Amino acid sequence: ESKLSSLQQTVQSRHKLPNRLLWIMSEHSPLRRSKTRLPRVRLTLLAIALGYNFRRLLRPILLPYGNAVRIEAKDRIVYSSIDYQNDSLQAKHGKLSKIYERVADDGKPLLKGPETVFFGKDQTMYVTTEDSRLLSLTDIKQEQNDKNGVRKLTAKVTEVAYLGMGQQLGGAFTKDGNTLYVADIAQGLIRVNDFKSKKAKVELVASRVKVDGKWSPIAYADDVAVGPKTGMVYFSDASDLTAEREVGKREWDPLYMSKIDCTRGKGTGRLLRYDPSTDDVVVLADGIFFANGVTVDKDETFVMVSETFQARTLKYYLEGGKKGTIEVMANKFPGYPDGADCTSVNGLCYATLASAIPPIIKIIYSMPHPIDMVLRSFIMMIPKRFLPKVVPYGGIVEISPGDSTSCGQITRIIQDPTGKDIGMITGVTVHQEKLYLGSIQNNFIGVYDLN
Repeated sequence: ESKLSSLQQTVQSRHKLPNRLLWIMSEHSPLRRSKTRLPRVRLTLLAIALGYNFRRLLRPILLPYGNAVRIEAKDRIVYSSIDYQNDSLQAKHGKLSKIYERVADDGKPLLKGPETVFFGKDQTMYVTTEDSRLLSLTDIKQEQNDKNGVRKLTAKVTEVAYLGMGQQLGGAFTKDGNTLYVADIAQGLIRVNDFKSKKAKVELVASRVKVDGKWSPIAYADDVAVGPKTGMVYFSDASDLTAEREVGKREWDPLYMSKIDCTRGKGTGRLLRYDPSTDDVVVLADGIFFANGVTVDKDETFVMVSETFQARTLKYYLEGGKKGTIEVMANKFPGYPDGADCTSVNGLCYATLASAIPPIIKIIYSMPHPIDMVLRSFIMMIPKRFLPKVVPYGGIVEISPGDSTSCGQITRIIQDPTGKDIGMITGVTVHQEKLYLGSIQNNFIGVYDLN
């Protein structure tokens, strides 16, 4: 009895237990006064008290990003199966090329994880890399095909600028070609002015946005598009979770946080707009399940956003009767969409598919609540190396976007269903009837000929 009272005082002084539980453990409780009380009752109460505090102490360690949340039926991912007969992206069809870096014998490679390709006004090709470098690719030459029969090209790669502490994912030039806007995973929206001159400088444009009178951080800037008419800058904030990097390493790990966001099941992504004339940033749309690739059509009537963990793209209307609203443009993709771009020739839009949907995710999402939520919370607790792996796959969805009053539809899927020749495509740029395909994991740039 004295030991139990002493333990109660110790626990009560260190942790705030519920009043009802403290009363049950107190000397005024009938359970304590009863002469017929059993030792197991006291042990049960003690276990409850210890379990309560055990949970309080370990939960921040095991689930630093919170529990998985309930996913309503309307928000459950709807996807299609992979058609393995469709291998139109593979080299055997003669439309795929790869651009590698031409490295000098005494030089170090620079082309590491080129996420997105963008072209300057003079048609020079640029990419950003995993180690925060803006590179130009020039003097492209044809080489012998690689071992898989893919047409191989090489380019002279030159560092143009160092972009700062974060990792840059998407980027876009202004119409005059003098300014490059880039989505930085750690900093937010940045820009590079006069990047070809010695006076080139990198500026932080936006790291937060005001929502309901309070500042909200831009936690995961992902992709950028510049309006061809207004010069407005549209960009995505994928999640309210911030990307991490391992201790002692320079590179960031955008994939890990995206996996956590997928498993958590909470739509916190946003579509933002920056006005260069006023420096104002506003939220156009929120509640997106990982807002990824962003592109705007040639007439600037809509913005297309890749909603990665719903396997679909969204359409935000900039003009017409639906102005200011957002709806599904195309859905039921066989994988997770990432980068996006629209062509100025025929109005078609493209979204890359970075990965097929892992089997474990399909199984969990088919289970009823709350079983699926418990399993997703468990996955969030396991070490990074045991999380579901990216499924080898490479694909691009071609979309007819519809008009000012209607959503779009899928016209075709260009894919390498097993990732044999190219996989993990995270960026796409349409240029001169070709698709330039970037990746945060590859050391080359894929090129697919649309003709």
